[in-house]
Parts: sequence; structure tokens; C-alpha cells
Amino acid sequence: MAKNTIASSHNAAKKKILTNVEYTRICQFINGYHGGLAIDCELEMVNRFFVDVEPLALICILQSEMFNKHRGQHWRLEQRSKKLLQTYEEQCHLYNDNALLIRMASLENISPIALCRILLQEKYDLTQRSHVYRLLKHPHLIQDPRLAANVQQCLYSDNQEGPLTDLRRRIIGEEYEVKLKTLAKEVGIHFYDEQDLRRMGYDKTPDIKMIFPFLYKDSVVNWIESKANFGDPRSHKKNIQQQLQSYCNRFGPGIIIYWFGYHEDTPNLADNNIGITVLTDFPAREDLVFMQLTEGVK
Repeated sequence: MAKNTIASSHNAAKKKILTNVEYTRICQFINGYHGGLAIDCELEMVNRFFVDVEPLALICILQSEMFNKHRGQHWRLEQRSKKLLQTYEEQCHLYNDNALLIRMASLENISPIALCRILLQEKYDLTQRSHVYRLLKHPHLIQDPRLAANVQQCLYSDNQEGPLTDLRRRIIGEEYEVKLKTLAKEVGIHFYDEQDLRRMGYDKTPDIKMIFPFLYKDSVVNWIESKANFGDPRSHKKNIQQQLQSYCNRFGPGIIIYWFGYHEDTPNLADNNIGITVLTDFPAREDLVFMQLTEGVK
């Protein structure tokens, strides 16, 4: 009996739609977290403090909060770049490991990759971001072997930025776009994808645009946008300004799916009144009504 209870608890669906109280608690935990890296904060949230919440929702909220927190730090880091490089070079000979930069990043409360970027810019007098990114992506090209080893360790320890993190996010985004198309085909939806629409001359394009609109709970749907993300009100408003408004203007009403969940206020924002429906999953088949194209044909 105990084993069945444990299995049932383990398989229970994680919470995707968060109340304002729940969302605020998560953000307060993130912003009050000290003494470790963002990846440590992620592990604490997922495994100890918010175990009933969808882990990918927590990761997305962490990413958003860290971005806002560190957005204004870049210029301050650049002002201290000489001092940071001096500190690294004075201490690197005292430690026989590759974790010095990680410890420095933790003490400075900054991203390990951000610290690497500043040190590489300063040490090698790099002015172009592409040159810095090349060294981050290929640490073996760094002339100083100990610094190269430290940078490589930072790549594995930073869940907020860097080539590996960019790759992971891109793969997850593509995975959920494929999921969207697969589910649409399974229920019999005919659609154009982004490549089809670009060939037709459209610049801003949703992930799928219906060839024939359908009804979802009595609302017309002309397009669906897939977001492998969490839809908090701020990021959702940004998505409306940058993408969704143009879709509504050009194609009419549509759906945005936040696969990892959303804040309870997001679907009810006045900004959605232009024709945006917010969901956390593909619409249930029983809620869809399709045009009967063969009706009346003998």
C-alpha cells in the first residue's frame, strides 16, 4: 500500500498555473538566494522547496528573474574588469583546481559566463563580442591553459547563459514546435508552418497558421504560437508587443501555448482582448469545431 502511495505521489501532475501568491514566493526565494550559483538555486527549488510545481516552470521563472537582476550589472563589471582579472591571476596559482572562476562568480553573485566574458575581454583586449563568444564556445583556443580549464568548468556550471545553455534552450524550443505540429496533425488540422509562410512573403510568422480556421470554445482560431516557456504577465505583454499583435492584425484571433505554465493573471490581461487565447497545452479535441468542407456535396 505504501509503495502504491509513493508511486501515485511521484506520478502526480505538477502545478503549471500559479497563483499570484505562489509566483511571488518563488520570485522572493530566487531574489533572496545567496551563497551559491543560479544552478544551485535551481536544484534547491526543484528538489526541496517547490516540489509540487512543474520543474520547467521554475527554471523559466529563475531565468527571467536572473535576467532582470543581472541586466544592469554589465557596465559595473566592465568598470571592475581590471581588478577582477588581477584577483584571478593572483589567486590562480594558489589553487590546484579549475573552480576558481566559479568561486569568484559565487562571491560576486554574478553568472560564471558573465565573469568569463569580462576576464577574456580584459586579458586579450577583445572588443568584438563574436571573438569572445568564440573563446567561450571553444575554450581550448584560449592561450592560457589554466584559464581555459576554468572557462570550460564555467560552461558546465552556468544554467543561465553561454553556448551550452543557448543550445539547450534552442533544442527545447524546437522540440515543442514539433510537438505542436504533431498534435495538430493528429486532430486533423491543416496548416502552414513558418517556412511555408516565409516562402509566401510573410516576415513575422506564427508557428502554425491554419489553412481553414476552426473554433475553440466558440472562439475562432487562425494561428497557434508555441512557447517552451512560462507565461508571466510581463513576458506575455512583451510577446504581444513583439509578435502576437502583428499576428492578430494580419491573420485574426489565435492561441499561444505556454507549455510550462503561466501566472493566473496572464489569460485575463486586457491586452489579450485583440484576439489572444492563452493555454498551457494543445486544445482538447472535444473543444474543437472544424469546418465541414464536404457538407452538401453529393
